[in-house]
Amino acid sequence: MTLADQQEFRDVIGRFASGVTVITTSVDGAPFGTTASAVSSLSLEPPMVLICLNKTSSTQAAILKAGHFCVNILADGQQELAYRFAGKGDKFAGTAFEAGIEGIPVLGGTLAHLECRVAETVTGGTHTVFLAHVAVAAGHEGAPLTYFRGRFGRLESVREEEAYAAVRAWVLTRQGPLDQPLEPAALAATMDLEASHVAYALVRLAREHVVSRTPDGRYLPIPLTVELADQLFGARCVIELGVADIAVGHIADDDIAVLDGYAQRLAAVMAADDATLDEFLDTSHSYHLHFVGLGGSPQLRETYNALGISVLWRRAMDGMDWRSKFDVVHHAALTQACRDGDVARARDLISEHTEQVRGLVRTLIDRAGGAL
Repeated sequence: MTLADQQEFRDVIGRFASGVTVITTSVDGAPFGTTASAVSSLSLEPPMVLICLNKTSSTQAAILKAGHFCVNILADGQQELAYRFAGKGDKFAGTAFEAGIEGIPVLGGTLAHLECRVAETVTGGTHTVFLAHVAVAAGHEGAPLTYFRGRFGRLESVREEEAYAAVRAWVLTRQGPLDQPLEPAALAATMDLEASHVAYALVRLAREHVVSRTPDGRYLPIPLTVELADQLFGARCVIELGVADIAVGHIADDDIAVLDGYAQRLAAVMAADDATLDEFLDTSHSYHLHFVGLGGSPQLRETYNALGISVLWRRAMDGMDWRSKFDVVHHAALTQACRDGDVARARDLISEHTEQVRGLVRTLIDRAGGAL
């Protein structure tokens, strides 16, 4: 059985909304802590939990030595605490905490906490899995902090993000006529969403110029014009140029191998008689998303995702001979520039590719009468 691509897995598993915890422990009076979402209840009889920590984590090493830890379940509004413990440096400076069993730091203001003693450890890939007995469990009133697609937020914001993604895809794939107003209640019923979340999505799409607002407060899809397409590909170009400046010359061999794998897969898709446009676009999107991810910013990847480049191509190429329009030379060449650490070459390739696809989209839109 072949394994899923690392970046694809990271993107997909990021769609699983989870709570946010800070795992703390102490060794010889010194506190350790790290932010973690890989936490799960394991057993009721006896009460047990499971946590997973990267083997490179100093907190992981400290728990192995101490044999105990605390799962601090963060409350809505504790984003700053989550970010602090996800980083480096003195995480406990200015942080309110009390000593629990064996002197474990128990953070203040949390939604709940579990003080645990390690019963067993298992290695799983890059992580150590701790199976632990729960000695103390305490909960408090409040709402949870959640983690969804690289962001901390409220549970309600997770639902809003899901609705936004669904409504955006619905609009961009032209599921309704361009001249028909988008009614939040009707869309909510069609897509099994909350009407308030659809309304939030439409407001956000109006800011992005994906829909327009009429004088009477209704929303209409905005046609895909040459100007809008130029803006989208220009935004992608700016993102990728920035990543090239930051990352090229410092890219790990594993990441080069991932890019190379996508480039080879694109060539195979192009050569296969039964390949589909969706296969080509999904692979190309995965390539660009992994490249953007080399910048080390989940927010940047989210911004790239929100551009909807693949959706644009699906609309523009509807019914067209897509094989005669696309090439895969760019992906292989950019991968080679990354392998060589050649920033200037990478920048040139990104800029050239942007002008190429802009020209192609202009032609397709002109053929369609000036808008799609």
